[in-house]
Amino acid sequence: MTFRDFDMKQDMKAVQRIWQECGWVDESEARWLEDFFGVGTALVGTIDGEAECSVHSTPGTIRYLGETLPLGAVTAVTTSRIARQTGFARELTARLLARQADQGCAVSALGMFDQGFYDKVGYGTGAYEQWITFDPATLTLDHPFRPPKRLTPKDYQAIHACLRARRKTHGGVDLVPPGIMRAQLNWTENPFGYGYYDGPGGTLSHFVWGSAKGEHGPYEISIRAFQTTDQLLELLALIQSWGDQVSAVGMLEFRDVQLQDFIRQPMRHRRVTLGSKFETRSSSLAYWQARILDLHACLARTHLPGPEVRFNLDLTDPVTASLLDGSNWQGIGGQYVVTLGPESSAELGEAADLPTLRTSVNAFTRLWLGVRPASSRAITTDLVGPEDLLKALDDAVRIPTPQLEWDF
Repeated sequence: MTFRDFDMKQDMKAVQRIWQECGWVDESEARWLEDFFGVGTALVGTIDGEAECSVHSTPGTIRYLGETLPLGAVTAVTTSRIARQTGFARELTARLLARQADQGCAVSALGMFDQGFYDKVGYGTGAYEQWITFDPATLTLDHPFRPPKRLTPKDYQAIHACLRARRKTHGGVDLVPPGIMRAQLNWTENPFGYGYYDGPGGTLSHFVWGSAKGEHGPYEISIRAFQTTDQLLELLALIQSWGDQVSAVGMLEFRDVQLQDFIRQPMRHRRVTLGSKFETRSSSLAYWQARILDLHACLARTHLPGPEVRFNLDLTDPVTASLLDGSNWQGIGGQYVVTLGPESSAELGEAADLPTLRTSVNAFTRLWLGVRPASSRAITTDLVGPEDLLKALDDAVRIPTPQLEWDF
């Protein structure tokens, strides 16, 4: 087994085969991988000189309260059928994390195929995302909307720019290169896109993009963006107008509203549609993970509204076991004196007069992001500390639930 940087000319056919073996693309869709791998950073693991595992990273940013931090988004980890259970994916992901850290990323994030695998390189599970499916005819909005403009994959640059300009809240992610969007749009089955060009200079300001199934749906909206409340309401009114034909639309809940507030008799419609493909329902799933790559950088940009708390942090990082000894970055395990509050910091060392929190980077990342409070993490993860310290952390880290709002 050997590991090296991805080479477009040498490895693209092998990577296309890997993705087809994983079921991520078919033969007709594989050509868009050149756009996907044409941006960011990619590594491959080879057997007999042939790539059998690949990992891909895209540069981005993540919103932390009022700050923006550099993000490394792990946008693909794929392994061929002959290289499963070899450790390729874990070792390549660890090396990709080291590369992200060397590139100045403070945080890394990914969408997981299941919980447990990426924990081995330090990732912690993110917050629940709410998926809601509803009959657009049951929306009770009384808001005007205009005929939108159609969008196609050829509009990928406008869509990418609009998504980056959207109204972002805590946890909101941007992926920087437009090319990543071109591939994503071209992989959408039976795509549709509608939007409005109300931005500066006539740029795209708000839109929806998704996939249509059959005459009556269900439709699935996978990408959307808006900058103002009026634009959000116009998009919802547009969706409402489809109700004379479409029986179900599914999408992630908008952070700004509880969509059920706009649905007429949601419980009755759930009973009536129960078990059908047009079922009105909502479900929750935590499908993304994140980890801190640079503790000092993250805490230097952390300004919490709660009271200040100081403590010793005994931090472990499982990624170290999968890294080469000569790697510039060896994870972030170690002993720190941490301050969390309006001004936060992490300094190497230990203070005898402070309480100690013992935990992994997995659990500490979840605490720092606000996925769950420290007292909750102490129940379900390896976070251990005195009860008074856990309560102080609960009081200090009172922040909104993070939502990426960009699927990758």
